[in-house]
Amino acid sequence: MISAIRRIRFLLAPLALVAVMTACSAEPLYVPLTFQKDIQLPKETAGLPAIDLLTLDSTSGRLYVPHGSANTLEIIDVKTAQVVGSVPNLPGIKGTALSSDPNIIFTANGSDGSVSVVDVKLLKVLDNIKIGTSSADAIDYDPVHGLIIVSLDSKSLGFIDEKTRKGLGKLDLPGKPELRAIDRQGLVFQAITNKDEVLLIDPVARSVVKTYKGCDIKSPTGLAFDPDQQRLFVANSIAHTANVVSVVDVLVDRCLGTIDVDHSPDQMAFNPHLHHLYVANAGSNNVTVIDTVALKPVGVAGTGKQAATIAADPVTNTVWVAAARSGIIAEYHDP
Repeated sequence: MISAIRRIRFLLAPLALVAVMTACSAEPLYVPLTFQKDIQLPKETAGLPAIDLLTLDSTSGRLYVPHGSANTLEIIDVKTAQVVGSVPNLPGIKGTALSSDPNIIFTANGSDGSVSVVDVKLLKVLDNIKIGTSSADAIDYDPVHGLIIVSLDSKSLGFIDEKTRKGLGKLDLPGKPELRAIDRQGLVFQAITNKDEVLLIDPVARSVVKTYKGCDIKSPTGLAFDPDQQRLFVANSIAHTANVVSVVDVLVDRCLGTIDVDHSPDQMAFNPHLHHLYVANAGSNNVTVIDTVALKPVGVAGTGKQAATIAADPVTNTVWVAAARSGIIAEYHDP
């Protein structure tokens, strides 16, 4: 497909790019993110750290960090940029979902297919909901319908009522689910990575409403949705390949083209205040910042090794990136 958007490739490492641009231009290099500090998570007792999907609650000022290699949930106070609590006994924790109660979150536990209900004020597990057979992965909160939505066993979505904490059923999928985005009406965009498609799902009816294919959607991972412009952004990840973010106007059902990012993009975060999209490129250890109005890259910021997961606060324009191999959460500011 020929992109409707002019492609700009970032094929040089960030330091090499700085050297080339400094030598060739009198204009100063624009740095899209300003590094603030590193936040060290509790050290591993053995092996390498494993950190998964970051979730920010800007209302309570907490950043939730699934520390899967330690089976713990780490809680960071975003004002002080310090770890203020840790919740143990969450086997292979992969992600967290908020709820209408700022002190209650739900965790997807990758090792046993359960979802835990956690009181983050008491640092205590209140309940364990057995909903998957063997694994649970990406998990999100649908505030419109009061639902917790979780990927299960690499083949289905499970739905939990946040109030009763009971499972409401499952939706079998045509392939392996990756990450998702939820619009203001509570409809769910779900990436199906091994089918090169994104599904639009009605979570109440537990049915597929529409399937998005084409638009260079290939091995989709992270999703982000801009409700003001009705644009869906799809990170396409093929190992060891410079990848793209596909842009779909869901209002008129039209592909707007693709934007080049770097290797193996994973989780994305959207800042509606600045209309910036932050793409964590795990394969190249950097973050691409995209202007979602102009539909072009703003620049690339280098990060620590295996920076696959990311969160952003549109109130403070702060961005957090997990450098999984070092067990560090890096704090940045935009710009």
